[in-house]
Amino acid sequence: MLIADLKRISDDLDFINHADTNALVTTGSNIGLIRTLADRINAVLNKTRRLQITQAEQNKQVRQMLTNLTHDIKTPLTVARGYAQLLKEGSADQEQLSRILNNLQSVDHYLHYLMDFNLIQEKSVSLDLTRVNLSELVQQELFNAFDSLTARSVTVEPRIQTGVEITTDQTMMSRIIQNLIGNWLKYADESAWVELNKSEDGRIHLDFGNKTKGGAVEVNRLMERFQTDDQSRTKIRSTGLGLSIVDSLVDSLGGSMRLESSKGIFLVHLLLSDAPQPKEL
Repeated sequence: MLIADLKRISDDLDFINHADTNALVTTGSNIGLIRTLADRINAVLNKTRRLQITQAEQNKQVRQMLTNLTHDIKTPLTVARGYAQLLKEGSADQEQLSRILNNLQSVDHYLHYLMDFNLIQEKSVSLDLTRVNLSELVQQELFNAFDSLTARSVTVEPRIQTGVEITTDQTMMSRIIQNLIGNWLKYADESAWVELNKSEDGRIHLDFGNKTKGGAVEVNRLMERFQTDDQSRTKIRSTGLGLSIVDSLVDSLGGSMRLESSKGIFLVHLLLSDAPQPKEL
């Protein structure tokens, strides 16, 4: 009886492995151990199928993201090429030269998304940990973005505790900060602020806030990869990757991200981990 029950389970698994089916292992055995074995096999099969569905959806989203990025990169390059031809012919004016620069900056923006996407895949395997003065790093990234923020008429109020240090991957931390500053450049309405502090229990908090136009943002959708805020309100093109990339990078560093939104205010809360361990993304 035991051998017959095991053979039936083996035959079911052989059929499932070679057929496109959602079938499960069945057994009419009265032996408790055989029934438990069948139940556990079915649990593994169901979990595997759920993972396959999730992976297929993510692959579909990645393909769509790459299609969107290809289009978004191609368009400004085509425009810049046209103005560059006018420049070559000596008939371009300052406004057209400015448009060349703006379009090339757009290309740079989209290429950084691709680089971040690749960075996430690489860093899921190993982290390059070093002791970083986070206070100075945030200040440096704000300084680097000063001209861009000024051009967008965004005034930033830094509330940065001095001497906050963290053991982290500096490349990833820099990209986290840069992406959140980039979020200001897309959506901030005149004023923004960044707050960094280390609490008495040793936890490090990093918040990026800004005023926004319109009502509250649907934060749950923004936490999903490839989602973005309503483009019709902001009139700013976006792949919807920025906050998803931040979330993935922070998670891989052992931290967490939380979003808050109320009428006219948008806030990103980061809780950072000191000396994180590599984490599968």
